[in-house]
Amino acid sequence: MKNSIIIFTTLCILAVTPVGAQAFGLKIIEETVTKISKVESTVNKGHKGFKDAKNKTDDSMNTAIQEGAWTAGTVTYGVGAATAHGAGSLAGYAGMASAVSNLGLGGVTTSIAGAMGSSASGAAATAVVTSVVGGPLVMGAILVMGTAGAAYGVYKGGQAVAKWMTD
Repeated sequence: MKNSIIIFTTLCILAVTPVGAQAFGLKIIEETVTKISKVESTVNKGHKGFKDAKNKTDDSMNTAIQEGAWTAGTVTYGVGAATAHGAGSLAGYAGMASAVSNLGLGGVTTSIAGAMGSSASGAAATAVVTSVVGGPLVMGAILVMGTAGAAYGVYKGGQAVAKWMTD
């Protein structure tokens, strides 16, 4: 798993620059991304926490780091792909919309935009939220920390259930 994250992140970093994207070809990156299995589903994180509690182990930090690394790679890839495809100064916003979509968080950003009084949905909602929070860099950090924090919380929740059932 660690090797997959390292390879994925390296390819994403190469894609960030137009030269890197042209030199290695986004097609190679896209093929690699589809071959790397996504980090465990949310339910599996809770189940892993449950099993680890039964075995008296704690892998919560590693779980959070893996999820954060996956999200960072997804954001980097989205922005890099947008840059390579000519999005110019809007690459950060376009990449963020791509990352939010890939992470399955489109409904979340649409709800947040709606709470702010916007009727935007989808990529437009992501652009609204990205703009309000301070731009693509801040939004990327929020996504990474948010998904890592959620993974940590779900894992700890699984541990709490195991502890509750054994007491």
